Amino acid sequence: MSTATRRKGKALPAQASGPKALEATLQAAPPQRHEFIPPARGQESETMTRTFISMAKTGGQGKTLVAQMLVLQHEQKGVPAKLAAADSDNLNQRSKFGRLFPAVKELGVGEDLTKIKTSTDPNLAIKYWDEFGRTLLDGGYVIDVGANVASELFAWAEARNAGALLRRRNTAPLDMVVTTKAESQAIEDARALIQYSFDKNEWLPLGRRYVVLNEVAGSFAPYENDPAFKRLKAFQGMGVGIITMKRCESDIWNLLEKEFISVRDALKLTEVDLEKRYGVDVWTGHGGLTDLKAWAQETLSNFERAGLVPMQPQSRPVIEAEAVGAGC
Repeated sequence: MSTATRRKGKALPAQASGPKALEATLQAAPPQRHEFIPPARGQESETMTRTFISMAKTGGQGKTLVAQMLVLQHEQKGVPAKLAAADSDNLNQRSKFGRLFPAVKELGVGEDLTKIKTSTDPNLAIKYWDEFGRTLLDGGYVIDVGANVASELFAWAEARNAGALLRRRNTAPLDMVVTTKAESQAIEDARALIQYSFDKNEWLPLGRRYVVLNEVAGSFAPYENDPAFKRLKAFQGMGVGIITMKRCESDIWNLLEKEFISVRDALKLTEVDLEKRYGVDVWTGHGGLTDLKAWAQETLSNFERAGLVPMQPQSRPVIEAEAVGAGC
């Protein structure tokens, strides 16, 4: 990329970045292998908090659930976390993440975004997503990225040459978590998104990458011989962690979805609370909370086994962990 392209206020040519570039990547041939270079010792403090970016190419993959579990994990470990959502599908409303938690910094809503969608000025979108950049500089966030926003954020990072400033300012390490269900196109989308992140690492430098295999729609076993799934799992050799997340069978799961109750807040309820507030039978509530608690404990245990933790670990072996979970 030329120096002129990187200067403030200069947008990238349409063919170089943005949604069209990501779409092209989704249909591309098998990914080129990039050498995985882990951070040098001493570059990341053992006690440094991190910023987690949870994303997927399309909605319904489970990325908001993963973000929820990261929030719960931070709380249980006593690590402060700020919350943000970048979601362009809710122009003048709160994001789903914002409805689950208070004080979520909304990066993708409001009238300004409406203007961007109808404007022919490419610089307008770049300036709009500068708030995402300020969030990265601040550090210590869990960020839930809405469907179809990923390409815009990568395009912003390249246009602003964000990597240079993020490295110079020694910001909190950035980790990306991509979630996918067991569906052919979703698997291919996840593979392409991980590849895209390696291709754009100069401009959006990521410390760690993870793929969550969400079995809410079924097992990934039928896809073991699928070329896209094989290429997705091959990223383990480049330091990408793989976590299998099974469907949650708690009797109160549908209630959580309907009432926008986060897993964190649900675990603070009792069967009496569920009965009084939502009319849930006491035994249904008791059993549902028991299952939910077991699921949460197992999920976070397996996140930790894969190295998906708020603080920089001593070392992170590349393993395939198995957890339980549900779609969102």
